Amino acid sequence: MFQFQFFQVFDWDLLKPFFYFLGFIGIYLTFRLRFPQLRFLFLAVKIFSGNMDYKGSRGRVVHSQAFFSGTASSLVPGAVIGSALALMIGGPGVLIWIWVSSFFIMPLRFVSSTLAVRFRTKTDSGRYLSGPMYFIEKALKARWLAVSFAIAGLFTVLVMGGAVPMLYVTHISKKAFDVSGMTVPFLLSVILVFIVLGGVRRVGKVSSYLAPVGILLFFFGYFFLFNGSLMGFREFLWLSLQDALQPVTAFAGGSFVLARTFSAASGIFFVSTETGIGKSAGISGVVRTDFPAKQGLVSMLATFFEGFVISTMVIYALSSYGAFQMQEQFLFLEALFQGKTGPVHLAFFGSFLLFGIVSISGWFYTGEQNAFYVFGERFANFFRMSFLATILVAAYLYTKAGETILFEAFGLGYSLSIVTAVPVLISLVLLEKIARAELKRFLTESGARYEVLKDFYLLILSLVPKNLLSRLFGLLASSRLPRFLLIPILKAFARAYKINLDEAELEIQEYNSLNAFFTRALKAEARIIDSADNEMVSPVDARITGYGDINQRIILQAKGVDYNLKELLGGGASKYLDDFTNGKYITFYLSPQDYHRIHSPAYGRILGYYYEPGKLFPVNELAVFGIRGLFPKNERLITYLQTEYGKVAVIKVGASNVGRIRVTYDNKIVTNSLIRTARTVEYKDVSIMIDKGAELGRFEMGSTVILLMEKNTFEFDSLPVNEKVTYGSTIGRFLAKKCTLPK
Repeated sequence: MFQFQFFQVFDWDLLKPFFYFLGFIGIYLTFRLRFPQLRFLFLAVKIFSGNMDYKGSRGRVVHSQAFFSGTASSLVPGAVIGSALALMIGGPGVLIWIWVSSFFIMPLRFVSSTLAVRFRTKTDSGRYLSGPMYFIEKALKARWLAVSFAIAGLFTVLVMGGAVPMLYVTHISKKAFDVSGMTVPFLLSVILVFIVLGGVRRVGKVSSYLAPVGILLFFFGYFFLFNGSLMGFREFLWLSLQDALQPVTAFAGGSFVLARTFSAASGIFFVSTETGIGKSAGISGVVRTDFPAKQGLVSMLATFFEGFVISTMVIYALSSYGAFQMQEQFLFLEALFQGKTGPVHLAFFGSFLLFGIVSISGWFYTGEQNAFYVFGERFANFFRMSFLATILVAAYLYTKAGETILFEAFGLGYSLSIVTAVPVLISLVLLEKIARAELKRFLTESGARYEVLKDFYLLILSLVPKNLLSRLFGLLASSRLPRFLLIPILKAFARAYKINLDEAELEIQEYNSLNAFFTRALKAEARIIDSADNEMVSPVDARITGYGDINQRIILQAKGVDYNLKELLGGGASKYLDDFTNGKYITFYLSPQDYHRIHSPAYGRILGYYYEPGKLFPVNELAVFGIRGLFPKNERLITYLQTEYGKVAVIKVGASNVGRIRVTYDNKIVTNSLIRTARTVEYKDVSIMIDKGAELGRFEMGSTVILLMEKNTFEFDSLPVNEKVTYGSTIGRFLAKKCTLPK
């Protein structure tokens, strides 16, 4: 009965040719753009996060606001309700087709959003106008088609964007709390008026607040409501895969999914609105950016989230409860909400309510753009009144006709969306070249190509076995090659890194391996050690990358890069943590050019050490800024030194390639060995004294040294950040003596 009512309004025959049309376009754009959904996924996330925003760019909203305005409004009418309808038609195997179609939809959203920004128009009043009608008119020179699209889009907005969200919110309110009548519709109308009167900025700002809250409430409600009641996820995936491979599912369910997905503004699964009535494209067009392709990349994330996350959750839950048919799904919904007002149920209902608010406001803005294009600004007030009247009339009809009006609104909205989608999809194919050129311009002019390479570099770093490779490289570097091979290698290494051979203790011909040359000693007169008792000296030849105060237990290496003191000190932190809280720190980076032996920064007694096994990420600037918490992740050897003025921690951080750290006071310590365990050693029965400037240890192909000074014991000189210092030069001075040590 339910299915029959629904398909009386919706013409099933529209889907068959539309499915093949969409499939061809998706595959065509994917190959023409060379799989942007794979190549630029990490870059899209970075743009979305705001790390690549520029305040001087033109536009009204930021990328995340446009994303939430588009995504949140599509979650319930598309990814949630659409997934339920897809399950009804195709069974659990339809999920596999959703994943496949999502993959190919992503380039469609990229092209449509890129074109929307590229061909947007700014009025004299400063308002940005955008949407498919603008790039159809300007790029294809087909105003008649643009006007036809905009008029058809207006009807779709009123039905699919106004009536449907209001109907499902009204329906859920009735089922969950038995709130009937016009209370909820009038309340939503008041909220809508407040939002839309503030223009697109308020729409974007409200969406950026309500959508994340709604998504969090949805996930919270989902996991607490269904926890323990779902079938095993592996069992569900196997069920879906088996069902997807059946011919009936592949033809009926799969084509239904793809058709609904790509019929813009209404797709059953992903609501690809920019390929239909242009809702997402309209909002994307007002994004603050000078590079249209930036927003195009972010738009792809919406499809990824809808198709791979939300649809999976919905079909998983419904399949676990056996709610495959529409009547079963309605019974499931009633059982889920009716008479239940606990915090979990309220959270789940609240997510649907918030999605409804964002959905209606986003669709309203799209319709206003269409009305402005066709009739001009004078028609804006008439459209606003028409939109409000439509949603209130739809809610009133629901109170009289019940669920029947909901089915009819869905069916009419889907039919209108397919009709309005056709000209947009054709224009995407014809204008793909422009989007491709914009992507190339963005990658070239903005430095984004570097960001892509950086993301790839960081991904590779995360995947490769760094410690194993470092040990293998260590064996190679320590190998005693024939002299006729070794000497040219050493000379080439010295030339490449501009190493000052005049300072080396030995002639280059006297070193028997690359590692021996790398850990070379210097001539006695090469460095002068500052002899003042209260002055601390640099322990290494290196570049200072940061120094300052330890704020409580946070070390701020640079803007956006900080470390927790407890994590940095590792398992041996408990005894000395309070000493260094609110103390001082300084970080030294040793490049391959530098002398790699480490010297004591002050005269004192070695209290002990802590060895923390860890990773061996590189410690270059790219890795430090790209991998959060890199220093606490890497292997470390921490020497604790008691000076006459206070405690000092010398933290030696390992890095890729060999990654070994050796110390002079205990020849048993060798880091990055095959078997590694954390170790704390305290020298209670022996007094190990070390002079200022005396050798403390060495890096074999590394790395970074961090000094920590006890609180209220030390102050820095004015030091140049990112400038080289040599070991023995003064970096600051101690404040007052606390004890006397034997000389």
